[in-house]
Amino acid sequence: MKSILILLALFNSARAFAGNCEHLDNDAKVSGAHIPAHLSGNTVIGKGRLQLYSAPNLNCKLAGTFILSGENIDAYVEYKNFTSILYINPQTSKETMGWVISERLKPNGQGIGHSEKL
Repeated sequence: MKSILILLALFNSARAFAGNCEHLDNDAKVSGAHIPAHLSGNTVIGKGRLQLYSAPNLNCKLAGTFILSGENIDAYVEYKNFTSILYINPQTSKETMGWVISERLKPNGQGIGHSEKL
């Protein structure tokens, strides 16, 4: 019985935190460092799959959603050690937005806009 109560408490706290992911996502997009469009192009580096999150927190994992090393993304906002990104699957053109751990990204000079310098 004690084990069931512990599992129930963990499940409820995980559900409660999931609601915080949306709030954290919104706050981070406002208060994070916005990346200029011409600097947005990045390539995923490092070994293994790069996990996506719904917010910049390891508890906000998007289950089964990841990007492979070597693939390109567009970065929008940096917040703590996470970056908000857009990934477009090259085979399906499906767009996925989320947060990834920043150290797995390397600028590739292929931003989606022009420099605002004249």
